[in-house]
Amino acid sequence: MSLKDIPVHFDAGPGPAGSEPTGMAEALLREVAAHLLTVARGGERQIVELGNLPLSEGDFQVLEDRLGRGEVAAEVSASGRTEVHETAFPGVWWVKYYNAGDQPAAQQLEIGTVPMILEAHPEDIQASAERFSKLFEEPERNSH
Repeated sequence: MSLKDIPVHFDAGPGPAGSEPTGMAEALLREVAAHLLTVARGGERQIVELGNLPLSEGDFQVLEDRLGRGEVAAEVSASGRTEVHETAFPGVWWVKYYNAGDQPAAQQLEIGTVPMILEAHPEDIQASAERFSKLFEEPERNSH
C-alpha cells in the first residue's frame, strides 16, 4: 500500500473558504451600526475593509441579503473599474474595486454621506473652474 492508495477528502468547512456563514457577518453588521451612529452624530466617515476579514462566501451572502440595495449606484473608470452602490441604509455604501484585468481586487463598506471615490478632489475642481471659464471666451474669428 502506498500514499496514492489512501483516499483523501478536503472539507473547507464553515471557514473563510466555505460557503456556510461563520457568524462574522453578524459581528460586522453590529460594527457598521456603531459606525453609522458615529457618522449620523457628525463624526468622520468610517471604512471597513472586507478583504482583511475572514469572511466566508456565506458571510458575504448574509451581508448582501441584510444590507440590501438602495437607490444609488455608480461605476467609476479610473485605474480599473470601481462599482459603488448604496445599501438599503442611506449612508452605508458597498464599494468594489477591480484591477486592470477586471478581476475583483478589494471590497469595502464605507459609512458616510458620499463614498470617497465619488468625491471630486480640490485640485480637479480648481482645474475645472479654470477650464470652465473658457466657455465664455469669444471664439477667435478668422479674417480671411
